[in-house]
Amino acid sequence: MLRGQTWRAVAGAAFGLTLLAGCSEPAPLRDAGKAPGRVLTVDNSGDAGQYVAMDLDVEDGVHLVFYDKAKERLQYVRHAAKAGFAADTVDDACKSCVYGTIRVTSPAEPHILYYSDATQTLTYAYRKEGRWLREPVEWGKGTGMGARLMLDDQQQLHAIYYSGDGYLKHAWRVPNPDAGKPAPPPKPGAGPAPAPPEGLWGNERVDKANGSEKVQIGVVRQPNGRLAASYLHWSGMSSELRVAIQGADGTWSTEVAAHENNPGKSSALYFVQDGTPRVIFREALKDRLARGELTAEGWKGTTFVPDAYNMALAVDSNGRLVLAYMRMDGQDVRKGHLRMAMKAEQGWADYLVDETAGAGSYVAAGLTAAGQPVVAYYTETTKSLKLFLGK
Repeated sequence: MLRGQTWRAVAGAAFGLTLLAGCSEPAPLRDAGKAPGRVLTVDNSGDAGQYVAMDLDVEDGVHLVFYDKAKERLQYVRHAAKAGFAADTVDDACKSCVYGTIRVTSPAEPHILYYSDATQTLTYAYRKEGRWLREPVEWGKGTGMGARLMLDDQQQLHAIYYSGDGYLKHAWRVPNPDAGKPAPPPKPGAGPAPAPPEGLWGNERVDKANGSEKVQIGVVRQPNGRLAASYLHWSGMSSELRVAIQGADGTWSTEVAAHENNPGKSSALYFVQDGTPRVIFREALKDRLARGELTAEGWKGTTFVPDAYNMALAVDSNGRLVLAYMRMDGQDVRKGHLRMAMKAEQGWADYLVDETAGAGSYVAAGLTAAGQPVVAYYTETTKSLKLFLGK
């Protein structure tokens, strides 16, 4: 088990500027009115946008992956300021393509992880020469809940996710030494065998932990390539929020960060300038967001945003944060609406993004190079996916 001083010694000095945020205590949210910017409709063709995930490229192009329930496919969309929207289908063979996550490399190439019910496999998809190629990551019904995809300094892919056998796992991709070799001869009566994949995936257990539907894991990267995560462990009638850090030898250490009010179904981990870890997370029993800080006495939690259903956090290298969340209106999420809180030098400002009932039941957030917020969100009542581009 980790202790506060261990966290500071092991993690504090090692985390890079891309993960650091300001050190000041969170002030109460200041209502700043309507968020400046524009809302674009990404897909309103039937029922598209569940499990939306987002990443921005170096030119602030927005890359989205989401489940199109009406058409039973996994969809990828890119938005650029001049070119507008461009859509592509990643997988149309699965009736349920869920738990999607995306990372983009230069030159704006998407790397996508998702679960396919057709093969019961957590699957990695990437585009090459205009075609989508796929590699199996791990087989198992339900494997991939909460999946998050990351890139290390060497552009090696890593994933954190729940497996169907009740573990939080870390997977990584390495080059396949057999890539490029001819496909093996087909067996009698069988079709042609596929060529060897370009990559192979290994995996390891991080912790014995159970996820739940729509769980959101928080994952950040150290500059030396090691990872840290915040995640839910659910057991029967209760849950707890845990954090894990990957040590220099590659092993994982874990600690309980919160255990009251069923915490952790949504969480995001980040680090302040002195290397102290902090986490923003949902308390499901109270329908609110809390903020956890590691002190000398252990983890301490305080209420941050009341009446909140879910959340997505983005942090940039200048310490700016944007927290997109659904503000609840009673117990029915179809009556909630989308808001975002932004942290700057003067404290936290809270904005209304979309007052449509049900806006934000799935949400992803990002920041442009200039610190402008970008929020992708699914609206429950209209069954559509929208994109907010802040000014």
